[in-house]
Amino acid sequence: MKCKSATIGAFLAVVAIHACATRAETQESQASVWPTNMWEVSTPEEQGMDSRAVARLIDDVGTYKQDSVLIVRNGKIVADAYFAPYVAGIRHDLRSVTKSFLSTVIGVLVQQGKLESVDRPVLDFFPDRIIANLDDRKKAISVQNLLDMASGIDWVERVYTPDESLARMYASPDPTGFVLDQPMSDPPGEKFYYKGGDTYLLSALVNKLTGQNALDYARKELFAPLGITDVRWAPIDKQGIVTGEAGMRLTPHDMAKLGYLYLRDGLWDGKRIIPSAWVDRARSGKLVTNFGKYANLWWSIPERDVFMALGRHGQAIVVFPRLDVIAVLTGVVPDNEKRYPVSALIERILGAVRSDRPLAPDPEGEAALKASLLKAATEKAAPLGTASELVDRLSSKTWRFADNKLRIRAVGLKLAGENPTFELTVYPENSPDRDIFLPEPVGLDGRTRTKRTNYAVVANRGNWQDSQTFALERRFLGNGEMVYWTFRFEGDQLNLRFRNTDGYEIELRGEPVN
Repeated sequence: MKCKSATIGAFLAVVAIHACATRAETQESQASVWPTNMWEVSTPEEQGMDSRAVARLIDDVGTYKQDSVLIVRNGKIVADAYFAPYVAGIRHDLRSVTKSFLSTVIGVLVQQGKLESVDRPVLDFFPDRIIANLDDRKKAISVQNLLDMASGIDWVERVYTPDESLARMYASPDPTGFVLDQPMSDPPGEKFYYKGGDTYLLSALVNKLTGQNALDYARKELFAPLGITDVRWAPIDKQGIVTGEAGMRLTPHDMAKLGYLYLRDGLWDGKRIIPSAWVDRARSGKLVTNFGKYANLWWSIPERDVFMALGRHGQAIVVFPRLDVIAVLTGVVPDNEKRYPVSALIERILGAVRSDRPLAPDPEGEAALKASLLKAATEKAAPLGTASELVDRLSSKTWRFADNKLRIRAVGLKLAGENPTFELTVYPENSPDRDIFLPEPVGLDGRTRTKRTNYAVVANRGNWQDSQTFALERRFLGNGEMVYWTFRFEGDQLNLRFRNTDGYEIELRGEPVN
């Protein structure tokens, strides 16, 4: 039976923390595995799962453009697959999974008493601001409404469209004011609408309540107890507020720790991090969406007792409370291609769990799982075209560009010889007179070549589409997107087309400098 407080209005108040403590303490005594320093590893059978079914899951995920899949049961890793060229240990762009981490930061504030009630009106935190379009609906927006994506603020969130509210917010000199000044479209709390403005305000509240941005506060109060040390969360704007809707980077192992915190009802190795009632709301949902329910910046399917943190391009943390299972997905799926369905992941895991007790060892099943892991780690070669006769001539040339949004100064393709390279010269946004030279290897055999830099691991592979056109696939491993460059050679000039899997495209004209 779930422990709940007497009224919805007070159920996240501090008193609910103590009212629900008994259940959490019981769960802690049952959960002897705490992956603060590292995850323990087990065979699926030792945790009541079928190795063959887990192998089929990995093979299934491998037919999509996912980077990794991680499965944890009873606090132990039973499968940890990485799809080449992505490898273990590289932080991944979480996209909107970041929102669920931000929710947890707000939960920590509630647990510590820094936020006495999520029913408090948001405008209470901004008493000195003159706010446009102010009416009774806007005055009624609560912190909980922001957590449920139900503020009622009028918002457009479509990538790369002229009226896109999120881009306008980021371009504003005062993003907080931009969000607060938007008109209302609905009464708060009534209608779910996905909007980054709600999460930006939540991040701004962290600054108001702690004097720190969400990243600095989380480092000490959330990440440190969980043993998460390798984290990036950016950008942080001129107001000192870290973006709330995206921008976090963690390894899959650290992503799973958030799921484990919720699986253990907000408790971590004897310490309560967030209220158990916070987990209850995320687990059961509140507002109906076109994909299950939503609450506390988590998606849920209550009839399956599954709840999820989901991000664009195939990022996910999926929690199965009854099964004691966490699954983590990362990916780079283009918008025009299908990502591995979370619904399929749920069904595969439900089918792979056979018992709450260990199963008999299955050497053949374990061998099948090892084969699937090896297959995932082996890069598949892309189809190849016929190399152009231009290769030798191009290798002595560089093309220069006028100022542009990508801040590309020049490019070169040195494709002849044993070590083909792509040479990119860019300039920083704040230092347009300074050039940064980035030579990178390129695979011409259908497989990527990688290079570790100060900021990322880059993986490139190229292919001739025809005698005048060279295509380059350029990836920063762990980014939630892929980038495609098309070089069209027209005499001495270069027509360069750039597009990414977020849908952004631009064409540039390059003039030869040698």
